[in-house]
Amino acid sequence: MLLEEIVILTPVYNDWPSFQKLLHEIDSVINNKIPKILVTIVAVDDGSAQKSYQSSEEDSFSNIKHIEIISLVRNLGHQKAITIGLAYIQHHYTFPVIVMDSDGEDSPLVIPDLIASIEAYPESIIFAERTHRSEGFFFIFFYMLYRLLFRTLTGKKISFGNFSIIPFSLLSRVVFLPEIWNHFAAGVVRSGLSRQTLPSTRGKRYLGKSKMNFVSLIIHGMSAISVYLEIVAARLIIFSFAVIFAVLVGFVILLYIRFVTNLAISGWATNVAAGLLIILFQSIFFQASLFFLVLNFRSNKIFVPAKDYKDYIFDIKTEYHNDRI
Repeated sequence: MLLEEIVILTPVYNDWPSFQKLLHEIDSVINNKIPKILVTIVAVDDGSAQKSYQSSEEDSFSNIKHIEIISLVRNLGHQKAITIGLAYIQHHYTFPVIVMDSDGEDSPLVIPDLIASIEAYPESIIFAERTHRSEGFFFIFFYMLYRLLFRTLTGKKISFGNFSIIPFSLLSRVVFLPEIWNHFAAGVVRSGLSRQTLPSTRGKRYLGKSKMNFVSLIIHGMSAISVYLEIVAARLIIFSFAVIFAVLVGFVILLYIRFVTNLAISGWATNVAAGLLIILFQSIFFQASLFFLVLNFRSNKIFVPAKDYKDYIFDIKTEYHNDRI
């Protein structure tokens, strides 16, 4: 399969100078590496306070033929902006989609490798997996902790982010995944859709500092784990059953020591029994809370991106069209 056109989707929030630099880097890489491929850019303006991108005389591209800006009604966050963009593209285009950040950390130099990978695996989503991270020690430590917690709670491994290429044949299925509304990569992993990973190097941010700080990492981690809410709840309920069983065993041991042996100390049995009862009631309450949480979650209306994405779009503008292509 030889591609002739692709769509590149990128969410933008108050970082339009970086977006403009990204456009020129994408065009340069495509023109130098795979000049026969034409590119449409779909940027999702995630409720920016700053004025969005407007083409100028400096924007003369060789391979970018079209730039669209989708403005959202409010700031929804990175993952939701990506979801809305994917649903829009699925309704208006028929080409593979590359999802990437606009700040330069998803390097345009990886784009030719992604395209080559999808030509080799036309029925798989290809994720660019960073081989190393360049953040500080504490960020990397807590990022590894998040990955360990994610695997412990969900039983799944996730080692990549949003940077990926989706064949159009799978895009029609991806936009019907409610899970991608909270976390795109985790939603794809849970769906079981065929996927591959491509080793990649992290690019350097064009301007300013990364918006992924410690608080953002926690929110990002919770969003990924929320995709597996029912599985996480089931695992925690099983764990609480194990705690209850351990408490009951503790009661048996306590009674044995109190009435059969001479090891008991005055007042000791009462204090231990009180502690075990507290743990028992907390475990039962914890189970009940998880049970009703899952019931409430399953009774809520499910957001289906392919059907509901239009509710969040405020405006759509074509900011550039290359008449020479």
